[in-house]
Amino acid sequence: MKGDQHKQITIDNLVYRKLTKDNIQSIYQLFETNSRFFSLPFDYFQRGTLEDDGFDPTLSLILFNPVTSKPIAAFIVVKRNEISESYCFFKGCVVDEQYRRQGLGSKMFYELLKRAKEKELTQIIYGPSVPEYWQPGVDIRDTSLYFFLKKHGFKTQKAIFNLTVSLDIIKREPLTKKDGYKYGRVQPDDFDKTHDFVKQHFPDGTWPEEVKFSFKLHPPTTYIAKDSNNEIVGWATHSLFFPGSFGPTGVVESLRGKGIGTELFLWCLWDIKQNGLDTCEIMWVDGDAIKFYSKVVGAYISPIFYPMYKKIK
Repeated sequence: MKGDQHKQITIDNLVYRKLTKDNIQSIYQLFETNSRFFSLPFDYFQRGTLEDDGFDPTLSLILFNPVTSKPIAAFIVVKRNEISESYCFFKGCVVDEQYRRQGLGSKMFYELLKRAKEKELTQIIYGPSVPEYWQPGVDIRDTSLYFFLKKHGFKTQKAIFNLTVSLDIIKREPLTKKDGYKYGRVQPDDFDKTHDFVKQHFPDGTWPEEVKFSFKLHPPTTYIAKDSNNEIVGWATHSLFFPGSFGPTGVVESLRGKGIGTELFLWCLWDIKQNGLDTCEIMWVDGDAIKFYSKVVGAYISPIFYPMYKKIK
């Protein structure tokens, strides 16, 4: 930060405003200007705020400069009652660089705590607000955010790894048929079947809802594999959380190890590359999967996230 360029402001006179259709563009620009390691298209930002069913406008705090009427700080907070009715989740928080080190972030955090207590919430989490989230925790490269949360009593959980893969490895369109299986983008006629397949074979967690959400994108970003009987045996989804993100994905247990998941993955990489991106970020990878992606496409660990949480007393 450039400490000698901070604009002084009287924080006691600041007024909180709600995120609205009228000011969302300026809030979006505030995040984009001050985010070193992460960027979203505007439609993803809008989808993750005003269009998110869990978005809480009373917990999401926006501070504006009273003179310029420009936003200078913002906390985006959602609730996920399906996870817990007593938790709330940070999706993002930012203070404009030129207004930092004046206590704005702390002032906002204490206001958030007050409002959370009034709602009888018991925990604030900076992490994956599944089924829709931007990042699964605090990017450890974001040093100032990490230590801001530590300062205010947040504790870290087990690290979450994302993998990055260069799309230079994708030289041609993958095959639509291989070893008796057919591959292609999911079509409306298969929406219900695909959702049911994921729900049947991967019932734990939120993957069925995540896949269902991908059907709303134009075009849908899920690819499916079918056997000779035209039955779905696997799927892979991309660009659900942000453009170029990969996951979730899965293949029926009895057919794993036959390369079906690899072909679905390659189709997603191909599609991402057609959208003009240079890299793909594989979401939330652990265990043997890290080794698999490293071996198949040369993926490497980056970035690393720490979900962080604070109990509200």
